[in-house]
Amino acid sequence: MKKICTIFLLASFVLLKSASAQKPSRLPSAEDVLSKVVAGFLSVRDFTATVDVEIQMDRLQIPKMKAVMYFKKPDKIHFSSQGFLLVPREGLALNPSVLQEHYRTQSVVQDTLGGKTVFKLHLTAKESKARLRELKSWVDPLTWTIIKIETIPYEGRMLSMVFSYQHVQEKYWLPSKLVLQYKTDADQALPDSSRASDQPGDVLQRASPRNGSMTIMYSEYEVNTDIPDAVFEKKEKQ
Repeated sequence: MKKICTIFLLASFVLLKSASAQKPSRLPSAEDVLSKVVAGFLSVRDFTATVDVEIQMDRLQIPKMKAVMYFKKPDKIHFSSQGFLLVPREGLALNPSVLQEHYRTQSVVQDTLGGKTVFKLHLTAKESKARLRELKSWVDPLTWTIIKIETIPYEGRMLSMVFSYQHVQEKYWLPSKLVLQYKTDADQALPDSSRASDQPGDVLQRASPRNGSMTIMYSEYEVNTDIPDAVFEKKEKQ
């Protein structure tokens, strides 16, 4: 009987240990997740990068574009290009501090994206007049970078941004690729007669743009070179 009890206790101990090992670790708060993303970008003051842009939009033919992009915190952006350039401001130089300043974290869940275990945040705008009122953001806990943002449908429009990253100078996680996808609800789509007269420059400004995508490749990064404010002031005067 004593031997049987000993075996039973050992078996119980093994089962308890196994159950403990399989128990998922406690999920961090949504605020903690976003704070770690912010901390990961704190050391970047500014950067320049070469961007190659390719746009695919319904019934539009837009040539590939190339430019030098200048970014300086908190949200200054300037492009230098020899020719026509059509780019949106959304996501091109995502500063998590600005995101944290303008959005509240509502919830966080564990999710899977591209085979990775990630955290999915639900964010809502602090200002009622914000153009993007709600966001879903997926965060990679290995690099604490935002790898996807998706807007909640608003006025028939949905925008998703998918980021890939490179480890620049083995110090900074910065985008190597950004894919923006625009999707319009069928009920909100513009009639064909209206679409035919659209100009390329109007497409990304509409509340409900055409369906399509934009792919931006980043290369030749230079980080923390103390870009002068005059670079961005010149852009504002144009």
